[in-house]
Amino acid sequence: MRIWIGAAAVLALLLFGWGLSIDRGQPLSQPSLFFALYAASIAGAAIGLSGSLLFSGKRPSALLLLAAIVGWRLAYFPIMVFSGHVASIGEWVLAGVGLPIFVFPTFLLAVAGIHAAAAVGASFVVAPPFPWLRLALVPAFLVATLVSFNQLSDIRPLPDTVMTLSDPVPALRPEEGNPYLPALFGEGYLPNQRIVLVAAGLTYETIPPSPWATAVKAVLEGLFHDKPFGSTRDRVLEHYLAYHSAHGLIGCRSQAECPLEVP
Repeated sequence: MRIWIGAAAVLALLLFGWGLSIDRGQPLSQPSLFFALYAASIAGAAIGLSGSLLFSGKRPSALLLLAAIVGWRLAYFPIMVFSGHVASIGEWVLAGVGLPIFVFPTFLLAVAGIHAAAAVGASFVVAPPFPWLRLALVPAFLVATLVSFNQLSDIRPLPDTVMTLSDPVPALRPEEGNPYLPALFGEGYLPNQRIVLVAAGLTYETIPPSPWATAVKAVLEGLFHDKPFGSTRDRVLEHYLAYHSAHGLIGCRSQAECPLEVP
C-alpha cells in the first residue's frame, strides 16, 4: 500500500515539474509536450491498474493487462481533450484568486488521474466487483471508441504520432461562436461523427473565459471551419497547433491584459 501511494506521489511531483517546464518554455517544445502526454497517460494507467489489483486482491493476468491497454487506446484522445478543459478551469481559478498561473502541470496531472480511472474501469469491465458495473462502464468506453475512431483512417495502434510539427502554427484569432452544434444538423456526417460534434459542442460552451483557454478554443474553432470533416488524427494535430498558438498567453490574468492580436 505505502509503495503504491509513494509511487503515485512521485509521479504527481514529476508531472507537475514537467508541466512547469513546458509552461515556461518559449516557444512550446512539441517533443516535450508529446512525450509528457504519453508518459502521463501510460504511467497513470499503470498506477490505476496496479491500484485496482491491490485494493481488490486480484491477481495480475494477461486479460487484465490487455483490458488496460485497450482502455488506454480508446480513451487517449477524449482524455487529452478533457484534461485540456480541466487545465482551462484551473487557469481561470488561479487567475480569479490571484495565485501564480500554470496550465500544463494541471493538464498532465489530469491526464494521469483520468487514465488511472480509465484503467480501473477497463479492469472492471473484465472482472466487475458488481454485475451491474459492467453495464455502466461499457457505454462510456463505447463513446470513447466513437470519439477515438472518427474515420477508418483512425484505426491504428497508436492514438498520437505528432512528435514534431510540420504544419505552420495558426495565428491567434477571436472566438466567433460554437461551430460544432450548428454542424450537427448539417449533411455528410455519420452517426458516430455526430456524437463527436455533440461532445465538442458541449465542451466549447463550458470553457471558461480565461486567456489561454479562450485562445485555444478560438484557434480550434478556425481549424474546424477549415476542415469540418477531419479525422480524429486531424483533431489531435489541431489541438497541438492550438496549444502552440496560445502558449504565449500562459500567465495572463485577463483578456484585457493579453488581448488576442488579429492579423
